[in-house]
Formats: sequence, structure tokens, C-alpha cells
Amino acid sequence: MRLSVGLGRISTAFSMLCVLALLAVALLSAPATAMGVVAFDYGTEWMKVSLVKPGLPFDVVLDRDSKRKIQSAVSFKKWGLEEEILFGTNAYNHATREPKQSFYGLKTLLGRTTNDEDKEYVDLYSSIFGNDVISSDRGTCSLKRPYEPNPKLSSLPVLTVEELVGMQLEYAKKLAEETAGERVNPSLPAGFNIGSFGGLDAVVTVPAFFNAQERQAIVDSAILAGFRPRLVSDGAAAAVNYAQTRTFPQPEKHLFFDVGSGSVRATVVEFSTKPVKIDSILSVGKAQKEATIVDVKGVGWERNVGGLRLDLILRDKLAAEFDAKHGAQIGGSIKDNHRAMARLLKEANRVKHILSANDAASSSVESLVDEIDFRTMIQRQDFEDAVSAAGLVPKFTTPINQALANAGLKLSDINSIVLVGGSTRVPLVQNALREAGIPDSKLAQNVNADEAAVMGAAFYGASFNPQFRMKEIRAYDLIPYAVNLKEDGKVETIFPAASYETESVLRQYENVKEDFIFELEYDPASQKELGANTDRAISMVEITGIDDVLKDIKASGQLDQVDTHVNLTVVSRPLGTYAVENIVLVVKPKAGGIAGALKSFFGVSTPKKAATNATATNGTASTNSTSSDDTAEDSTEAEGDETLTSIPAKDKIVKLTARVIPQNDAVRPLSGDEIKKSKDKLWTMAQAATRKAAREEARNAIESYLYRVRDLVEDPTFSSVSKSSERSAITSKTEELSSWLSEDGETADTSTLKLKRASLESLIKPLELRLDQSRLRGASFEEFSTSLHDALNFVTEAKANLTAAIENNESSKYSMSELESLQASIDRDAEWFQKGRELQDKRGPSDDPALLTTDVDARRRKLNETIGKIKRRRIAKTRPQKKKADKKEDKKKEEDGKKEEEVPRHQEL
Repeated sequence: MRLSVGLGRISTAFSMLCVLALLAVALLSAPATAMGVVAFDYGTEWMKVSLVKPGLPFDVVLDRDSKRKIQSAVSFKKWGLEEEILFGTNAYNHATREPKQSFYGLKTLLGRTTNDEDKEYVDLYSSIFGNDVISSDRGTCSLKRPYEPNPKLSSLPVLTVEELVGMQLEYAKKLAEETAGERVNPSLPAGFNIGSFGGLDAVVTVPAFFNAQERQAIVDSAILAGFRPRLVSDGAAAAVNYAQTRTFPQPEKHLFFDVGSGSVRATVVEFSTKPVKIDSILSVGKAQKEATIVDVKGVGWERNVGGLRLDLILRDKLAAEFDAKHGAQIGGSIKDNHRAMARLLKEANRVKHILSANDAASSSVESLVDEIDFRTMIQRQDFEDAVSAAGLVPKFTTPINQALANAGLKLSDINSIVLVGGSTRVPLVQNALREAGIPDSKLAQNVNADEAAVMGAAFYGASFNPQFRMKEIRAYDLIPYAVNLKEDGKVETIFPAASYETESVLRQYENVKEDFIFELEYDPASQKELGANTDRAISMVEITGIDDVLKDIKASGQLDQVDTHVNLTVVSRPLGTYAVENIVLVVKPKAGGIAGALKSFFGVSTPKKAATNATATNGTASTNSTSSDDTAEDSTEAEGDETLTSIPAKDKIVKLTARVIPQNDAVRPLSGDEIKKSKDKLWTMAQAATRKAAREEARNAIESYLYRVRDLVEDPTFSSVSKSSERSAITSKTEELSSWLSEDGETADTSTLKLKRASLESLIKPLELRLDQSRLRGASFEEFSTSLHDALNFVTEAKANLTAAIENNESSKYSMSELESLQASIDRDAEWFQKGRELQDKRGPSDDPALLTTDVDARRRKLNETIGKIKRRRIAKTRPQKKKADKKEDKKKEEDGKKEEEVPRHQEL
């Protein structure tokens, strides 16, 4: 019997079949909460999160304010440990008040350095958002916040781009965990090619043009957020989303045109249907099934064109109009005011969306600068003329031609151009497509432009998990840059610029005698796509440990008596990042036996001569072998002793390590110590924000409580249940706390605020209790009296029924003893209630209650439950007594039956 189990067909015995069957049953019976995939589409302007999990609808994860997308921004309201961290729309809005404490559009700085080759990107970011970019210890970009030293607080004025992006991903991760009721896995499952069997796996989308440094930067950010993701290009993810609801009996080619905030991308994808090998243990007995193949054939892009560039053109246009109208009033240009420019950028984004559906839009910003209100009217034609003057219109369609060329196709080969990304709704972009010769019949808007990538990414991640039962889709993503391995002057392409199923390359180096080095670099043909200023070098890999392993053999001069080779795997995981794994040195002895240092190296023992006084058994002399501990001693004996017998040595396999050295100005991944340091920093900031939130909540609580107490004291109803002295004490305490709150409340910690509120509550709660009791007492007492009356009537009736049943020789629900016990319990409750009521009647409304309604209600419920249980009891069935004649007949039948059973079998025949 053959079973399809994960990696291929395995012929197995019946026992193995039973094990697999049990495992399949276990997987099928696993709870729905044991798996899931969360996807993050982190963009320049917006971040979307989606979740696929059995038992929950496949949908995007909502923000705190129930929005389907989250602004890619993080802001800080105060300095030091008592600062509040804002995310999403709150952070974006805060940027208009404190632009240098707010960070937005950080995707453009991922993987960038502060060196000359990235100066263009760094300067552009600073000019747009006004943040101060400085160099980190690794040469990457860090952002400096305004900082006022405070000896009492521990401030963190500098944060790296990875830390800031990690904070946003952690916020999104918490949203997903709250929705799923489950944690995101901190690491990818073993083997990296199957889904986990617990927790949520993670997938992050990246632009196809991201190089190894940029991809590693987003991975490092995710690690700081607490998870290690799988990467997929946003174009491939959108294609997976497109394939979810469609079938492809014949191959089709579609181009996905994505205009995002930071860039424009075009992805050519071929869809087809092919039989594939089943990799799920849940599909026992099946070898193949039909699957939709999503194969990325080519990509194209423009890095610095997108929705943000359109916003900047509108912002500069608004700034120019303000300077023309009010420049003299402010004594300069509004462009020198970072706060005002941040407000204009937000206004420009709003105006852009209005112009997408209208020919004109009015713009109004109150108190923009020096209490000056700014109002103007923007015409769509003027906006489009400004975009054309900037030379951006042709750049919107350049990626389409680039993607077609890389795929080796023409526009006529494409079935449709699927529009993805929010900026594809801008009429200017659609007109640019028409001007490039693309007919309207080719344009398709049949996916959700905003959510296609994030929804497809979640489905892509779920396709690696064999627990999911869903449509079979196999997606093959593409890396547009070929990667070469260079060693000893030889260059070999190990990862071509194409889509591929295998994310690893196995390599073997023969006759290796010492540590060696090779380099990974992008192919020279990819220089144009990478950019003229981008270095092609990725990393230098040094394989170490070989010298140490072979040093004793070299010292003994026996190196020529062994064969050696090194096996290693160059992996591209997450996709587009490169590392070396599974490095082993294999040492084999050559034919002819081993001696000397080789015996110690291979751990071989040599049998000694038989002792002369050894006892022979069955004609065979007993032989004592040396232990492994004696091997070194034996090596010092005469090597030419021909009477020694050789024992074959096994190949020795030694694990080696690889030291990755970034080349030139390449960004190295975060080290373990750096990850720990950054995580500690983010944890400290998160704890500080939590403490501040708790303190603010406590302060707001006491402030609102003071207002409530003031209104309460003036309420006539409250006055009726309180004494004059009590009201005076409350008023005095309220004034004292109000004065303290205005003076010391801003700096008080959470515990002090809670204690202050408790001191006032201790005066209010007794009076509130009196008020509540006065409202509830009448109904509570009446209900208890009714329950007592009903209970007494029930006992009286039950006793009468029991007497009648005894006289008629019938069964009854109750016994006399339990009815007497119930009667005694009712009498005790009646006595307790009567005494309490008499005490309560002696007290006034401003006195503490003598009998609490909670106690009365509790006794009433207990009494009603006891009576209810007895009433629901069923009467036991009674059988009529048999007469003597009937008993004799039954006895006779029983005896006859026994005799029949005792008749031997052969007599019956």
C-alpha cells in the first residue's frame, strides 16, 4: 500500500499504516483554535492585517476604532518613561501637533544606510516629514526625537527604523491575537516548509523590488515585534487572492498593476491548473490532486512614484498659495514651519481623494500659522498639470513595460490588467494607462484594491499548513535579482532571476583541507534593476572549524591518508534573504587501514594479542579489546607491529559554522545581543506607556468621581439618608481632593491616586448603601413575606397528602421527618425576619440599615429552591401485592424452566 505523506510516496508495513492513521485522526480531531495564519501588509501609508482561522470568518482585522486599515504611523506624546505611545490614526493626527515626535512613511528607510549611496532617500524623507535622521551603530538609519534631559526619568531619544516599524507590527499583532484568541508563533515551524500545529503563523508582504538588505530589515522588525515571518511579494499575494475564487481550465496571463503610496509595481502572473503531489497527511490514500498554479513571470517597478508623491505635489501647491497670500504676514515661507507643513500634507491627502471624484475641491485649514486661516480652491486640471510638469505621468506606466519585457511577453499576450492599490482610483493614473496604449477592455477592477494583497498573503501562508482544508493553490514567487556565488575567481549563478519552488541550493566542496571563504553577490546584469548606486555585494561567508578539526592529522603528516569534503546549503529564506545552513565536514579514511593519529581521530580501538594464559573455550581463544579510553595510549606503541589486527573506521562527520561578513556598506542583520537590547528598549517604553495609561485612567476616575459627589450631595434624596455632619465631612473632603488634584495630581503615581479616591469613597459608600436599601427594602420584604406564606401553606398541604397516602397504602413524595425539618427551617427564617424587621422599624432613613435586602433576598432564594426541589420530586411507583395462588404459579414456572435447561443436548435430538 502506498500513502501520500508530506514529502512523497512511502511504501510501508501495516504497523506504519496504523501509526499514520492514528496521526491523521489526531489532526482531524485537533481543536479549531490550534492553528491559523495572520498576514501583515505593511505599506508606506497604510497597514492592513488579515486573519484566517477555522471557526472565524476569513477577513481583515479591525483597528481599535473599527477601521479596516491602520495608518502606518507611531507617535509619542511626552518624553521619558511617562510618555504615551500612539498608533494608527491617532499617531497620524498627532503628527500635525508634534511632527518631530511622530514617525510616518518609515518603509522608505528600511534597509537604508546613512552613507552617500542612500543619501537621496534619507534627504527626501527628512524633507517630507521633518524628522532628524542619524546613523545607528550598524550604519542604518535611526531617528532622533526632541529630548529634554530629566534626571528622574529614563528617556529614549533615539530609535532605529527597525524598532519603530517593530512597534507598529507588534501593535498589529496584538489586534490579531485579540481577534483570534490565540498567540502569534514567535518563530517559524521546523523545516520552514509546513504549517505549525499550534498558534498563528505569520506572513509579511514586501515589494518585489526589495533587495536582501530591505527584506532583512523588515524581518528584523518582525523579530522585535515577537514573530519570525514568511515573506511574499505583494504582487504574488494579490494574484493568490485573484485565484481564490476562479478556475483556470486553460492557462491565463494577467498583469497586476499596483499603485501604492510609496511606489508603483507591475507583476505578470501565469495561472494554470496542474496535478500536484499531495503534501498533507490528512489526504491519506491520495497521490495527486488538481491545483491552481500561480507562477510569477516578471515584475517591474518605479520606486519613487506613488500616492505620496501626488500628496507632496498638492502640499507644495498649497504651500505656494499660502506664501503668495500670507508670506508677508509671517515674514518668510511656510515651508520652514514643520508643524504647518505636516498639516498641509494631511490636507493634501484629503484634497486628492476629493479630486478623484470631482473637478474641484475646496481646502480649508484653520490657524495654520500665527492664527491665520488658510482657504483656497484646487482645480483637478491644475493638479494634473503640476503632476505632468514633474514628469511623473510616464513613470506610472514604465513598470508595465518592464514587467512584460522581463516575462518575455507582449501586451497582446495578457488577458487583463488587474488594478490594485488605492491610488489606481485616481483619474490621472487611469488616464496615464490609456495614454500608454492600454485599452479599457484590458483594465479590470475585479479585486478589492486595498485588501487583495493582505487577503492573498494570508491564504498563501495557509497553503503551507497541512491542517487547512481549502482550495489547493501553489504560488511560486519571483526574486528579480540573480544571485551569484563567487569563489577563487569563479562565478556561478545559484539563484536565477526567476520564480522557483526550491528555496535552497545544496553544494559540495571536495578535498577541503582548511577554512575557506566564498562571496554572495547580485549578478552584474541586475545592476540596473538594483539602482546605479546600490552595491551588488551581499555578504562574504567564511566556513570555519576545518583547521581545528584536521590540526592533529596535519601535525602527524597523515593528511594524505584521508579524503575530505564539505556539504552545505545556501538558503533563501525568508524569500530574498540569504544564509548558509547545515554545514558539515565529512572525513573518510582511504583504503589501506589507519594508524597513529588517525586511530584517535576516528575513535578506533585495536585488538591486542591473546594472553598466553588465556582460557580456550570451544577451540577459540578469548580476546580482550582495548576501550576507547586506551586509544591514545595505543597510538604511542610501535606502529609496525604486524600482529595487530585493523578494525574498519567509520566516516567522521563534524558540524561546522559559518561567519557571515557584510560586504562594503551592506547592512548586516541584527545580532542576538542587538535584538535583546532593542527588545528591552521597546519593553521599557511599552511598560512606561502602560504605567502612564493606568495613571491617566486613575486621575480621570478620581476627577469624574469628584464631579459626581458634588452632584450627589446636592440631591434632596441623598440628603434624606444622610446626616448634616456626614454631608459636611464629604464636602470638606471633596474640596481637599480638588485642591490636591490641581496641585499635585499631575505628578502623583497611580497608587496614590487610587488611595485618594478610596478615602472619599469610604465616606460615600455607607450613604449610598442607605439610599439603595431605602429603594429596595419594601419590595424585598414583601417578596420574602410572600415566600414564607407560600412555604407554610405547602408544608400544611404536604402533611395532609402524606397522611392520606399512608392510609391508602400508597407512595408519597415526602417523608414526615423531612417535612418536620422543613417546617423548623421555615420557622427559623420567619423568626429571623421578624426580629430584623422590628430593629429596622426603629431606625430612621439616615441610620445604617439593621436588615440588608441582600441577606433577605438570599434567604428567600434558598427557601424557594428547597421548596421547588421537593415539588419536582416524582412519586415512586408501587406494585400491587401478589396473591398466594399467583406466587405458587410463578414458582412452578421457574422450576419447570430450570429442568428444561438441565436436559442434555443429545437427549433433545
